[in-house]
Amino acid sequence: MHVHTVLGSPCSVIEIDDVIKMAKRVKLDAVCITDHHSRSAVEIAKERASEHNLLILGGMEIRCLEGDVITFGFPESVNEGIPLTELIPWVHSMGGVVIAAHPFRSGAPSIGNKLYEIKGIDAIEVLNGNSSEEMNILSWLASLKLSIPGVGGSDAHTALQIGRYATFFDRKIKDEDGLISALKGKQFQALKIF
Repeated sequence: MHVHTVLGSPCSVIEIDDVIKMAKRVKLDAVCITDHHSRSAVEIAKERASEHNLLILGGMEIRCLEGDVITFGFPESVNEGIPLTELIPWVHSMGGVVIAAHPFRSGAPSIGNKLYEIKGIDAIEVLNGNSSEEMNILSWLASLKLSIPGVGGSDAHTALQIGRYATFFDRKIKDEDGLISALKGKQFQALKIF
């Protein structure tokens, strides 16, 4: 649910071919590329992954005024610092979803306790590969208290991080529309893979 590539995230060292190799090694059915404010790697990755029977889904991590979120179904480019009160209805108007990324991670732009005030978040990343166990527990607790479902995401910036955490869906996802539908329908659960 949360992988960065060198093509769209300067903080990542993962090449597209490495995304595919590692995803196959850890037996993932799909990978969501969620580069920072960019979807430039998505189509390239989809084309290369199709030869390996790996589904690539495209999203985007957006740095909002309150902290980072992941969007799916939102192809627009926006400037850093957009308020969530503007972004959430915009994404929803396009049929997309907004996920609070690593909401309690220190040292990163995270929503933190503002999560309890923000309306319209569709899911919370409760398992994040770059967050400590304590930070992930705070995310789980917020998910439970707010009755907002939790996803798992590796937040991979190196190939070895791919698949550490994942999201298991109740039905097979075939494309981004199916992903969005399953997220809206709360038909998933976060899992630790390794």
